[in-house]
Amino acid sequence: MLPIYLAMLEGDEEKNKFESLYVTYRKLMFYVANRILNDESLAEDAVHQAFVKILENFDKVGEISCHKTKSYVVTIVRNAAINMYNRRKRHSTVPIEEAAFYIAEEKLERTDDLDYLAEAVLKLPAIYKDALKLKYVQGFSNAETAKMLDISEAAVRKRLERAKRMLEEILGREESTDDM
Repeated sequence: MLPIYLAMLEGDEEKNKFESLYVTYRKLMFYVANRILNDESLAEDAVHQAFVKILENFDKVGEISCHKTKSYVVTIVRNAAINMYNRRKRHSTVPIEEAAFYIAEEKLERTDDLDYLAEAVLKLPAIYKDALKLKYVQGFSNAETAKMLDISEAAVRKRLERAKRMLEEILGREESTDDM
């Protein structure tokens, strides 16, 4: 598949950069997709869809071996896989708890206010974390985020709104239990 992706790019520098991204993250992307779909051929399709989305926004990819790029790549493939899972089930949807079950996130220690907020964000369902990451960590606009997640701009705004409300509730609850 790599030659097909490379044909979509112009210039040797871009091709080399994409090849490096492909080699670095394809196995991780397959692993993430396969954990959600439990089907290797569907997982390969999800990885392909993710690479196509990454190519559409390749000018925004910075350094290949950095946390920001890894987070971006995993977010895109996770959403592609979840969308495929939803389509496969036709009328049933993936419960947020089930989608979150497949996504292992590291727990951060509470050492300062930023860690406290990060810990609260980790408690959010995956669809809200993804919207927050793309908007506030990766710096994408609502329109770009909507395109990457394959949802409408209104849905992005709603997810961000709900994520903020949920964070307020989580932080409020934890604050009240810390006071006891």
